Order: sequence, then structure tokens, then C-alpha cells
Amino acid sequence: MSEYLTEVVNKAKTAVSTGTDLIVCVAGAGSGAAILEVVRSWLPEQTTGVEDETLLAIIGFVLFFWGEKIHPLLVPFGFGAFLSGIGAWSSSYVSGLILMLKKKV
Repeated sequence: MSEYLTEVVNKAKTAVSTGTDLIVCVAGAGSGAAILEVVRSWLPEQTTGVEDETLLAIIGFVLFFWGEKIHPLLVPFGFGAFLSGIGAWSSSYVSGLILMLKKKV
């Protein structure tokens, strides 16, 4: 398990290394709704019951980890989509912790 996690971290370290990569990563992070709409249109039965955040994280990870087999820019694009999906998924947990810092009136 730790070898696989190390491989993911190493890939993340190299996913955004140029300005173009950064732009494509931001585009991936901002395209979550469109990605979900396209995937759900092609795989309606397979994606039924899967939360949007989970599905986006899965799609983003697949594009990030294996996207270079199709095109090198799919790696940073998928990285952005993956982070967007993971961020949306974890927001319910993290927001409660951060809101504890809110000033009491």
C-alpha cells in the first residue's frame, strides 16, 4: 500500500511543472460538472447511485494516473479534476473543523 501511495505522490510532484500544466490543472478543477455530465450520459446505469464528488474523484484520478497514455496534458487536467472531487468530498468534514475557528458574537 505504501509503495502505491509513494507512486501517487511522486506522480503528483511532476503533474504540474510548467505554466501550461498549471492552466490545464485549473481547467480540470473547474470542469467537474461538465465531466460528470459527459460520463453520466455515456454510463447512466453504471453511475447511478454514485455521489458526484466520488465519481469526479475517480474520473480525475484515472485521468491523472493513466492519462498520459492518451495525451500528456491529461495528467495535469486529471490532477485538477481529482483535487476538485476530493475537495468537494472532504468539505463536509473539513468545514466543520474550520468553522470552529469562527469568531463568537
